[in-house]
Amino acid sequence: MSSFSAEKPETVNITFKTKWLWLVLGVILIIISLAPVVSSYFPSTPAIPSSPSSSGGGGGGGPTPNCANPCTIVIANSAFGTTQPIIVKAGTTVTWINKDNTQHTTTSDTGVWDSGILNPGQSFKFTFSSPGTYPYHCNVHPMSGTIVVVP
Repeated sequence: MSSFSAEKPETVNITFKTKWLWLVLGVILIIISLAPVVSSYFPSTPAIPSSPSSSGGGGGGGPTPNCANPCTIVIANSAFGTTQPIIVKAGTTVTWINKDNTQHTTTSDTGVWDSGILNPGQSFKFTFSSPGTYPYHCNVHPMSGTIVVVP
């Protein structure tokens, strides 16, 4: 015969303070995990006017170019370069080079250009002859950028 002892099982008391500690810890972890998602909706680059203004007279109106001719934009880490917007002078040739490990496109939002699929290592060139603002995106991934062409 087997002996069976009827010992009283141990109980664990969870205090009110312990419950609140776990609740606060859980809320903090949720906030930390959502921070990158929320911050992606608020870009750190300032808004730019939809078309460069030309002021009569010699006052230096409009943005200053931040990319020389020829301008190269490196596609890496699923991003179009490190600076947005790219500001160039009219007549500048922009080259996008895909240095990522996946396919991308550079496609104008308004149909001005479309590179088609750029495999890793491939590039695409386009010359911007008219001043204006040219938003673009990748047809494969949720990436976007803007080229501002000044006179």
